[in-house]
Amino acid sequence: MTVMTPSPDVPPNYHFLLFSPSLGAEWFFDAARAYFERFQPIVANDLELARLIPPELTMIVTVVTRRDLAAQWGVSVAQALPEALFDPLVFDSFDEMKAALNQRTQSNQPFGVPLLPTATPAYLLSPTPGPLIGGPPPSRTPGGFITQTPTPGGAPDAVSTPPAVSTPEAPAEPIYPTPGPIIGG
Repeated sequence: MTVMTPSPDVPPNYHFLLFSPSLGAEWFFDAARAYFERFQPIVANDLELARLIPPELTMIVTVVTRRDLAAQWGVSVAQALPEALFDPLVFDSFDEMKAALNQRTQSNQPFGVPLLPTATPAYLLSPTPGPLIGGPPPSRTPGGFITQTPTPGGAPDAVSTPPAVSTPEAPAEPIYPTPGPIIGG
């Protein structure tokens, strides 16, 4: 098991944004709105959820607090999450905190320092099967549709033919609901 050391210039596996319980909801809904929308950290007011993260994954804990509780938060994070990077945002004024968070958002610096460039794939990844744009062809053959339930003997007794498609000249039979409840009984 290799434990990775988090760095503020590399996006971590998990980013927590913790608010001191002494702060009101406006510190999140107003001051941190743009920061949250841009970086989408996990928002919490204690460290219990962060303790569940395996130590081999990187984690940065950004704490929004006032000066009177900053040292206490630093000790709490160090004791509970020794492998995490502590990113304190310590301001006593709501307007100063909002300005600091907005500055981080505008400069694309979630932890106060520029992020290192990350490698981009050589071709676009597509969740849809088929040829990839600018990349190699898919290595698997396309699958088909199962049109018949297999029989216990292995080979099917007869090959089923799909029902005829209705056309305006020859309409199909109407569909009637199945009588009885859906869940049985």
